[in-house]
Amino acid sequence: MTFHGFFIRLMLVLLMIGSFTAFAQINVVHIDNNTFPQTNEGIFYSLPRTVVNITVKIDRVENYQGPYADYALRFLGLKNVVQSNTIEYKISDINISTSFEPDPDQYYFVELGDKALKGENAGLLSLTDAGIILGTLPVVTDTSAGANRLLNAEEPPLELEKDAFGELFRNYTDISVFEKIDTIRRKVNIDTMTLERQYLKKTMVEKSPEQKAKEAADFLSKIKDNRFNLITGFQEVNYNKETLEFMDAQLKNLEREYLKLFTGVRIHKTMTFSYKFIPIPNQINTEIPVLKFNKSKGVQDLDAPGGGKVITIKVQRVGNTHSVSTYLQKAGKTAKSSGFYYRIPEYARVTVKVDDNTQEEQQCLISQLGLVTNLPSSKWKVLFHQETGGIKSLSIE
Repeated sequence: MTFHGFFIRLMLVLLMIGSFTAFAQINVVHIDNNTFPQTNEGIFYSLPRTVVNITVKIDRVENYQGPYADYALRFLGLKNVVQSNTIEYKISDINISTSFEPDPDQYYFVELGDKALKGENAGLLSLTDAGIILGTLPVVTDTSAGANRLLNAEEPPLELEKDAFGELFRNYTDISVFEKIDTIRRKVNIDTMTLERQYLKKTMVEKSPEQKAKEAADFLSKIKDNRFNLITGFQEVNYNKETLEFMDAQLKNLEREYLKLFTGVRIHKTMTFSYKFIPIPNQINTEIPVLKFNKSKGVQDLDAPGGGKVITIKVQRVGNTHSVSTYLQKAGKTAKSSGFYYRIPEYARVTVKVDDNTQEEQQCLISQLGLVTNLPSSKWKVLFHQETGGIKSLSIE
């Protein structure tokens, strides 16, 4: 091959490479209030930011005094009974989780000129319904199931007592009156005779609380005696196992209902409260008050009246992106056009305290505490992590 022929072929190859490069070039622009549009032919996408979700589980204990609480010690020897109607709250668990949402400070415009729009599937992007970029492939499988947690979800109540409020002391309305018979004597004078006549006067009189408490205590003793006789076979009847268990269960349930009249009732319920916190760089290493807990009122907003314990959150960088940040600062930016922007998320230690007591601590990936940089301005096949905006995989066409 002559030098002239080699030179012609080399020029053709360079022209082909130049054509491919021109075809493959794209430009991605960061959008803010100062950005001046160069073209309206393109598409917008956003990078995600991390939301820290604090879930507080509260045990709600409702105490209802029994109508015969004042006689519990006297008739049954019980000391630990409910003395008043109260509602108490207690923190049972605090959980930290993360979800994601579009970052309003990280929106980008992908300029798609005539050259970039040539060819099959050119300029194709996959986005979430909120506009967060997923990649440049037609179909992207979402592998981040469970990353976006539902807020304000409330656990079904855990009721240790199945009674509704109106039936807490269902046996209290048992016969509360009794028939009182009075003998009335009247003297009747007939001429010189004096006769005495007797009349019976029947009236219904309401029983005193002490009388009703005494009857309930006596009935409890009868129930215990009946259970003892049933278990020991006092009736000398050969009951089968199922019948014996059924009768014993009914007696135990009846005993429990009558015992409530003295001991009172405690109803336990589990309540769930969720709070959404968005970490920002200028609040790092600072305890931020987010909620307030009051023993008699539960979880409240910070501005709610009354005292209580303050629930705070603190976010601390781990520092895994420090060396990358130093490298990018030294490298600077020389290219006039940019490819796709992506995040390098930062690990952070998230701590939730109630007053000065640590309740929960967890290490999480916080996207907005990391770095944002960009790929070269070439036509890439790239997949992004939906929850962080980091690159999952890429290849150049």
